[in-house]
Amino acid sequence: MNPEHVHKILIIKFFGIGSLVLAMPFFRAVRELFPNAEIHVLTLSSNAQVMKMIADVDRVQFVDLGANIVTAIWVYVGCMWRVFRMRFDVVIDMEFYTRASAVVSLASWARVRIGYHAQGVYRGSIQSHRVPFNSYWHVSRNFLSLLEPYGYVVRDKAPTPSLTVPNNIGETLQNLLEDMGGEHARYIVINVNAGELAFERRWFPDRFAALAVRLHQTYGFSCVFIGTAGERDYVQAVVDDVLSQGGDAYNSAGDLDLASMAQLCAKSLLMISNDSGPLHVAAASGVPVVGFFGPETPVLYGPAGTGHLVFYTAINCSPCINIEHGKRIDCRYATPLCQDSTSVDDAYCAIVEKYDDVLKQDVRIDAYSAP
Repeated sequence: MNPEHVHKILIIKFFGIGSLVLAMPFFRAVRELFPNAEIHVLTLSSNAQVMKMIADVDRVQFVDLGANIVTAIWVYVGCMWRVFRMRFDVVIDMEFYTRASAVVSLASWARVRIGYHAQGVYRGSIQSHRVPFNSYWHVSRNFLSLLEPYGYVVRDKAPTPSLTVPNNIGETLQNLLEDMGGEHARYIVINVNAGELAFERRWFPDRFAALAVRLHQTYGFSCVFIGTAGERDYVQAVVDDVLSQGGDAYNSAGDLDLASMAQLCAKSLLMISNDSGPLHVAAASGVPVVGFFGPETPVLYGPAGTGHLVFYTAINCSPCINIEHGKRIDCRYATPLCQDSTSVDDAYCAIVEKYDDVLKQDVRIDAYSAP
């Protein structure tokens, strides 16, 4: 089908805030490749906030699976019926190997259905065009490869994602900034979490605390720890550790929505994070990012763009997370060696060497500021 004759496109990406951020170059390319098409995205309702900050999408179809399996099945069936009725010309399944998204593609009865194909995960012949997933390419490049059936040429490096950060600062974030010094607050953001998929992706909490204290003692800024409401107790334990050693720390876990977190990161001097969605939100908000990787490789999920710092030791059992196997992990060690290989001294010295000039600023020169 000629791209100029395509009028409605459905893009399916159920899971992953970080993946949706890294897909922004893909959305931009879809807009350019199909100039006359209305672009729809089908995603989970939990991704509503990040979708508000992503351009190049016309409409978003949300799926709320509910709290139990019966509701989830009913919603899933309804989702397939909705997709069928909307009569899309092209459906692009961005999920790596899930069968649920492939079945939704089939239910659309679109003439063109594009998705990933791998020998290790059977998805039948549901897709009319199957694209290989290259585990030696960054995820953002792999997303762009879904457009190859239309002649799109994937470059060596994908464009850098850039979120549209809202201008209006909410009351909770405003109060936090005022507690740290108001408009000219000097702080870094730290994410000690990594979601529930693989807790082994977390660098050790006592090392985060020690690193925060040393950076505070050197540069005098505050350290704001982020997270979800469910992660608040875990974050608080790290914050208490920082405070007990004379550092300056704040626990914002559960207090900020995603847009406020992006604003917080955009105004910060630096963001330090485990391999997780907030790392990519921060990078797309324009802040330098320090990322800790262990079970997962930064080849696939490193922060996009330049000016970032990644800690990763490629020991013989890492990476052990594989997309083709649902990112399941069963570490053979009581303490993951891949995380243990990065010491506080390693992290502190590398951060100081790379970001000394940045961290000495009164405020970040190119920081986002609300009117």
